[in-house]
Formats: sequence, C-alpha cells, structure tokens
Amino acid sequence: MTIFELQKLLQNAGVTNAVQESDWILKYGDINKIPEIVERRANGEPLQYILGEWEFYGYPFKVGKGVLIPRPETELLVDLAVEHDCFGAFDLCAGSGCVGIAFVKETGCQVLSVENSPEALEYLEQNITLNALANTKQVHVFQNDVFDEDLIKTVNDVMSLISGNSAILINPPYLSKDDILNLQKEVRHEPMTALFGGGNDGLDFYRDFFRYWGATLRRIHLFACEVGDSQAEAVSEMIRAVGLDPLVKKDLSGVDRVVYSVNSE
Repeated sequence: MTIFELQKLLQNAGVTNAVQESDWILKYGDINKIPEIVERRANGEPLQYILGEWEFYGYPFKVGKGVLIPRPETELLVDLAVEHDCFGAFDLCAGSGCVGIAFVKETGCQVLSVENSPEALEYLEQNITLNALANTKQVHVFQNDVFDEDLIKTVNDVMSLISGNSAILINPPYLSKDDILNLQKEVRHEPMTALFGGGNDGLDFYRDFFRYWGATLRRIHLFACEVGDSQAEAVSEMIRAVGLDPLVKKDLSGVDRVVYSVNSE
C-alpha cells in the first residue's frame, strides 16, 4: 500500500490529520493490520493507543487505554530540570512515567515517580524496562495519592538525603468543565482522572496541591507544573501565596504552558 492510498483511507474514515498519521502508521505500525488500524481510527481511538507506543523526548513509551498519552509540551518539564542541573526529581502524577524516565535518561540521576492509577502504573513499569532502567535502581515507583500525608513526609525525607539540587515536576489533571464538554473524540478515550482538574475552571487539583505541598515546595530547588490554556496567571498566584516567585515558560505554540519557581537558597 502506498502512502497516498493510506491517506485516502484515513480521510474517508474522517481522520483530519490523515497526511501525518499515514506517515506514522507506515513508519511504526504493522503493515498487515492497516484495515484494522483504519477502522479503529474511524471509531475515534487515538493512533498512539493503536500503535501501542509513542515517543517522548526522543525515547519510546508504551501507551494504551488507561494512561495519558505523552505530549510534546510536557517535555518542557524535563527541559527545566536539565537546565537547572537537578540531581534528583520527584515526578508526581507520573502516568506513563515519561517525564521521570526522560529526566533519568538525560541526566543519569534518580527519580521518584508517583502514580495512583493501577492501569497507568502498569505502563510506567513497562516503560522503565523498555528504556533499560529496570536494573539500575534509578527509578523508584510509589503507587500513591499525591495528597497522602505519608507520601509528602517521604518526599521531604528523601529531599534531606539529596546532596544536590532537586526538582518536583508535575503534569496533573487541569482541564475545565468546558474543556471536557468540547473534547476531541480521540481525547475522550484517555482517562478522565488524568484530564479533568475539577471545578468549573479545572483548577481544583491545584488548589488542593498547594495546600498540601506548600511547605515542601519552599524547600525544593525547582518546582515546575504544566497548566492549561489561560491558567498560568491563576497558578502563578497560587505559587505566590505559598511564598515563591513564579516564572512562566511558553510552549512551541506560544502558549504559557509551564509555571515554575526556582529556589536559590
């Protein structure tokens, strides 16, 4: 099958990005399963789930039902941790593990990855193995709610043992009610717990987060969090409220995508 024939099949199936997706399918998919792939795409299933693997920061990650698909804008979290010479990181709401694993691969340092969903945790464990980190003891996995007080105590204890700069990196659920109502059909296949941030504005998760983690954030060298469109100002105010100075990093589309703070003390 030629790429033009595949493009036509995808277009007829209602796939809007048929040109790019046909290239990805021929590059990463099973050529013998193209009819099945096209049918699944016609039903709105994300191509990343169909292929079963996706790239993040140049590294491969297993993905599928029950885990958030890694996105390019989330790579900004890794960029910041690398730029600020962080010796260790805490990857909260880790999902597939893409942020923490990419950090380890780029720096050779260690990460503590926290994820509460059993489905996502399975992918995280697979991705540790896929990226040749299973026997290195560089990725430490905790299945836990990020609001668990014992977890927060553990993070503070570990921070005390890290001799260099450390980072807290988080890509939490932050979509608003309107965002959820207007989701593309592909995104509706992803876990709602990883998407909806709570409240009309999608910021309930962050309100709780800063209430629980404020004191810890004042001890960390780098805190960086991904936010939704038009949320950067509100999250910046929350960071100020816990005594830190917020900074903002734009994504490739020029959207304020990551809010962060750097503690130089």
